[in-house]
Amino acid sequence: MPIETSLKELIVERLFLDLDPAEIEDETELAEYGVDSFLLLELIVAMEEMFEVQFVQTDITAETLKSVKALADLIRSKQG
Repeated sequence: MPIETSLKELIVERLFLDLDPAEIEDETELAEYGVDSFLLLELIVAMEEMFEVQFVQTDITAETLKSVKALADLIRSKQG
C-alpha cells in the first residue's frame, strides 16, 4: 500500500475526521480538512508509530506538514 494511502487512513482514523480517506487529495492542504496545529501534533506521533520513523524538530515545518504528499515525502526521507 502506498504511503499516501496509509497516511489518509491514519489521518481520518486518528484525527476523527468525518471524511472518507479517498476524499483526501494528495496536494490539498490539510488545513482545508480541518486539521489544526493540535491535530498535527497527534498526527506526528501516529506517523512515527506507524512508519517506524523518528522526526526531529527541524523536520516539523509548515511546508512538511502541509499536505499528504509533503508528509509522504518526509516519511520517505526518514526511511531512506
